[in-house]
This record gives sequence, structure tokens and C-alpha cells, in this order.
Amino acid sequence: MIRIFLFFVVFALANLSCQREEKAEKKDLHKYILVDKNSNPIPLPEDKLIVVNFLAYSCSSCMKELPVIKKVLREKDYRKKFSFIGIVIDSDKGDFSDPDFPIYPGHKQNFVRFPVPGTPTTYIITPKGKKLVIIYGAVKEENFRRFLDDALRKADSYFK
Repeated sequence: MIRIFLFFVVFALANLSCQREEKAEKKDLHKYILVDKNSNPIPLPEDKLIVVNFLAYSCSSCMKELPVIKKVLREKDYRKKFSFIGIVIDSDKGDFSDPDFPIYPGHKQNFVRFPVPGTPTTYIITPKGKKLVIIYGAVKEENFRRFLDDALRKADSYFK
């Protein structure tokens, strides 16, 4: 009888300990601007504005928009001022084949900070996570340049 009692006490203590660790881990997620599917912080540059593109592999508009974003961000006026982070919402697989345009599998914590009513949704943010521009839906090349220029005007102090 004592063995059974001790077993339950040890089991209860172990269970409480695990729950505290999980709560602490979840509690710390808020300090990261973006996290991957495993709750690891996504590294963000400190000297550039960040284009965060929420996409779905099953979204044809997203797949058509991605080459447009890449093309514009590689242009001389933008390549040293912006960095790209893609967050895929319909897959556990990212795409790191192009190091300048990494796509991470998403985590639900990202959607608390950056609501995504549909794909594609693009945020242009500061290195500290301040939202400068929000783009709902696919963007055309000329409009994307206007959004980038608008973000640069709003974040002018980051580049002085």
C-alpha cells in the first residue's frame, strides 16, 4: 500500500514539474517577434526592415506573388534596406533553398502578433516588431515598391 502511495506522489510531482516547464516555455514565446513551428525564435536582422510574408503552398496567388517580392527586394534601392521572412501556414515544411528568402513553417504564436485573415498577407515591420505596412492579398510589382517606399518613410530613423 505504501508503494502505491509513493508511486502516486512521485507521479504527481513529476507531472506538476512538467506542467510548470511547459507554462514557462509558452510564457517566454511572447518575447520573440516570430517563432518557427518548434517555438524557436526566427533570427531577424537589426539593421533592416523586415518583410514578413504569410503564405500557403496551396495558394496560387501566394506562389505568383513570391517571385514578384523576390525580384523587387533584389533591386538596388531595396536590397540593403529590407530582409524577407516567409511563414507558411499550410505545411510543416519550410523552404531554405534561397538563403535570402527563407520560408519557415508557422507557429500559432505568430498569428497572435500578426493576424492573417487570408493568404497572402504581408507585414513590413521594424527590427523590434513595429508594424509599418500591412498588405492584404497579392501585390503587383509597382504597388509593392510603393509599399516599401512608404515603410521607409515611416521608419526613416532606422537608416540615419
